[in-house]
Amino acid sequence: MARCFLIDGTALAYRSHFAFVRSGLSTADGRATGATYGFTMALRRILEQEQPDKIAVALDPPGPTFRHARYADYKATREKVPEDMVDQLDWIREVVRAHGVTIFEVPGFEADDVIGTLAVEGAARGDEVFLVTGDKDFMQLVTDRVRLYNIFKPGVDLAVIGPAEVEEKFGVGPQGVVDVLAIMGDASDNVPGVKGIGEKGAIKLMQEFGSVAALLERLDEVKGKQQEKIEHDREMLLLSRELITIDTAVPLDPGYEALGPAEPDPAALHKLFTELEFQSLADQASSGSKGERNGVDLDYVTVRDEAGLDALVAELSEAGKFSIDTETTSLFPLECELVGISFSTAAGKAWYVPANLDPPIVPGGTPALLARLGGVLTDPHLARIGQNTKYDWLVFRHHGIQMPPPDFDTMVASFCIAGSDRRHNLDALALYYFGMQKIPTTELIGKGKQQITMADVPIDQVAEYACEDADVTWRLYERLAPELAQEGAEALFHDLEMPLVPVLTAMEQRGIRLDTKKLELLGQELEKDHVRLVRVVQELAGENVNVASPKALGEVLFEKLRIQDEAGVKRPKRTKTAWATDAETLQTNYGEVEIVRTILETREVSKLRNTYVDSLPSYVNPATGRVHCSFSQVSAATGRLASSEPNLQNIPIRTERGRRIRDAFVAREPDARGRWCLVAADYSQIELRVLAHLSKDRHLIRAFEEGQDIHAATACRIFDVEPFAITREMRSQAKVVNFGLLYGMGPQRLARETGFSVPEARKFIERYFASFPTVKGWMESVLEEARRTGAVETLLGRRRRIRDIDSANSRLRSLAENAAVNTPVQGSAADIIKRAMIDLEATLTDSPLAAELLLQVHDELVLECPVQELDETIAVVRAAMENAVVLEVPLVVEFGHGDTWLEAH
Repeated sequence: MARCFLIDGTALAYRSHFAFVRSGLSTADGRATGATYGFTMALRRILEQEQPDKIAVALDPPGPTFRHARYADYKATREKVPEDMVDQLDWIREVVRAHGVTIFEVPGFEADDVIGTLAVEGAARGDEVFLVTGDKDFMQLVTDRVRLYNIFKPGVDLAVIGPAEVEEKFGVGPQGVVDVLAIMGDASDNVPGVKGIGEKGAIKLMQEFGSVAALLERLDEVKGKQQEKIEHDREMLLLSRELITIDTAVPLDPGYEALGPAEPDPAALHKLFTELEFQSLADQASSGSKGERNGVDLDYVTVRDEAGLDALVAELSEAGKFSIDTETTSLFPLECELVGISFSTAAGKAWYVPANLDPPIVPGGTPALLARLGGVLTDPHLARIGQNTKYDWLVFRHHGIQMPPPDFDTMVASFCIAGSDRRHNLDALALYYFGMQKIPTTELIGKGKQQITMADVPIDQVAEYACEDADVTWRLYERLAPELAQEGAEALFHDLEMPLVPVLTAMEQRGIRLDTKKLELLGQELEKDHVRLVRVVQELAGENVNVASPKALGEVLFEKLRIQDEAGVKRPKRTKTAWATDAETLQTNYGEVEIVRTILETREVSKLRNTYVDSLPSYVNPATGRVHCSFSQVSAATGRLASSEPNLQNIPIRTERGRRIRDAFVAREPDARGRWCLVAADYSQIELRVLAHLSKDRHLIRAFEEGQDIHAATACRIFDVEPFAITREMRSQAKVVNFGLLYGMGPQRLARETGFSVPEARKFIERYFASFPTVKGWMESVLEEARRTGAVETLLGRRRRIRDIDSANSRLRSLAENAAVNTPVQGSAADIIKRAMIDLEATLTDSPLAAELLLQVHDELVLECPVQELDETIAVVRAAMENAVVLEVPLVVEFGHGDTWLEAH
């Protein structure tokens, strides 16, 4: 009995595109290759693991099919196929042919129909047929001989789906799948089905009636509104069944007889993979060797005794430069156990030093092992390279080793070169630069409830994984170091981003103290508030509505109460399944309606409890009593820092309840230096000051030089009145436009935020640019530069590519234009505060002051210092921040201090 694999090529191409769209995979001349790579690896996985006797790939042909002729709106709601994917379809066809796999593309029929036809014939011939797809529609074809082979769900083990699994999924066997799908419809293909009956209802009906035909014959037996819905949509139900049914009689010439095993053409594969710049695959095609990476033989050594350890120390010292990586038991570096350390000094050459060998390499366990390695770990004359070095350096600090700052961080270098154009984790960079799929972490430790730690994995397995990490990091260093120079990013990397790494490392180690008792009391208050607010919503609704259910709320608001916007003209919005009740929709259109205000307040209380009050205590390190968040340099396209685990940059500050979260972050307890306090240092309107500098607008510059209220000054010019005539409302409107125009605010949004009508907002923007013509000219010059070069720059040389600046898609083009204008301003502000952090940390380290930098939140720095050193500390901080760069206008920092972050802010 032959084993036949039929691949839904169109689905695989789509899944591959979206899986790799952020990988940044492309050729040197900028042609995207992610979809092709993902497709190739999936195809090769099937060929290597399954070794099919027969295999074919089916693709959707261009143009309409018989279903479009039957129903003009078939798939009408689908978004246009991404241009990057369309451009790769010819490559994907070449990949299939170069592997010697039969390809089908039949005009007028979808790939589903071709696969269905081949599957039926294959089963009739006695073959075992596997349909490689994640599409539930194919479940209608499942039999004892035809099964689904799902490789599309990332992180989910391979599933072969037979009749039993289909019945478990749909509550009916494969023969009933079409009927269930016909009733429930398919939004992705715009198959209508019966409105108001979902999957559960469809399954229940088919379990009772067995088929659509029987259901319609005995429709009088259906109870309640379902009968009305089915009767109303009878024609659409029959049409839906027709659309969903896979045609298994497509005329194929040749047909099933053309199928056979794959017959790869090594020369064709090598040529194609070279063109695609999949170097690792090209090497495999030419040599067939799996013991090498990019033509480099692997020499991975596991150190198991003192002699081996001494030899390693000697080799690392002689090399003078090496990459280093740690394996641990946790993602939290200040709480983990060290499992092992890996090193590399050349491509393909790496060592792994296990810390959990039994008996240990050095008597005395991990402390003794680290003592023997102490020289190479701490010698200032040796250069150390790593990927996300902050983590590894904190691991060593946690284990008593204070290492000099890293010399090169491959993750940071990649970000300086490519920004947000790609991901910067080690797996993604290995894939991007070497076409290499690294050993997945989950292959060693598993996932979910069954996950173990690296300490539980056999040492030989950890060794291969760890050596590969150090090896790839070294290779990336060799590629990225010259690329920094080629891309003009050396100064950004060496003068700003790398000096910031040890500053962030120190901040993460310090953390900030959290008063969990305060949070507990706040949680109790929020619980009472939530109960009260829910009761109010239910009273206003006239029923015990579930406030956590968007569907239930939508029905109450728009069907029962029929709430309206202020003008009574806007129709409620719908999602695919219910009325739109998201916060923006409710706040923007119905914010003055009492029940809506109460619902939004209820949501605020719930978010504060779930996101902060209940979760923050879990981040307190039991050994330090402090929260140690992680700062990322590689998350925001503008270069802004981000924090996580927990995210302390998103703690709300605009509401009274939100501000009380900050009240739980407190200064350390009194010690020999006396009482301590928190100090908040916040740049005043730094982005507008940067705008004044970049645009050279004399009105903005004068306002800042004279210390004027910039929003009032703007209002004076826009409204053409004297300062004494400026009202609070006029200043507020000027403030909205001052900041909003930097973020692409148009007339519609300005109208929403100021209360203007759209025509009034449009005129307001026109008056702004008439009042500040140099700003308008600067913005136009930035856009012109972006169109000419495809990129924009910050003051300190951070370069951001603007890919869609000339896109035919107006939405994408508008977003690109907003990014082009915003990046030089927000990105420069981000670079300035980074420069200030580096200078401030150096000054504090060299001074007798005890103050320490703890947090960075957008334009604000938070420090901790003894109260008796407060004035000296503020003076040092002011000098570092206000002199970080020299602009056409002065940088100004505002200070606050107190026992808590709230008091300081």
